[in-house]
Amino acid sequence: MNKPIIYIIIFFSCLSSHIQGQNHVSFFEEHIDFQIDSNYFIINGIYSFYNNSNHSVNQRIIFPFADKTTEIDSIRLLNLNTHKRTQFKRLENSISFDLNLDAKDTIDINIYFRQRISSENKYIITSTQSWGKPLEKAIYTLTTDKNQKIKSFSYEPDSLDSSHNKKIFFWRKNQFMPKLDFIVTIDKR
Repeated sequence: MNKPIIYIIIFFSCLSSHIQGQNHVSFFEEHIDFQIDSNYFIINGIYSFYNNSNHSVNQRIIFPFADKTTEIDSIRLLNLNTHKRTQFKRLENSISFDLNLDAKDTIDINIYFRQRISSENKYIITSTQSWGKPLEKAIYTLTTDKNQKIKSFSYEPDSLDSSHNKKIFFWRKNQFMPKLDFIVTIDKR
């Protein structure tokens, strides 16, 4: 066998094992607290990942935004297992970061950011489809001032609690494969 063919075989073997390793990581759960105040649409979420393989895996995660990252404010990532900040790289409409998961281990990442409010406040959840399976559980809350006028939701809330000059909307989804992004349309007067 000549050298170029050997290099091609080695390259595709390494690539295959890298892809197989990434297929063992699953994104299985998210808990997101949304808030709309007079200036910002705030997102504070916990995202859970699981490594189903018998070996450690390092996987790059792409986290999309509805706006350009230059419009996103106060991005913070925190590994809740180690209580350390997670480094990330800004892309045009997303950030990327690396997850290091031990065999059969779970990791929870807290991602916080905010963007200026608009009439249509959008958070990307359809990216779940790229994982190839639904979220086992997704829990969302949205907190607004009691006077905030909401015109529509892309997903109707399961319940509403009003107290202390606040409204809190609740969503609970099981085996959730989003077909629409999470959109809150408000009267921005």
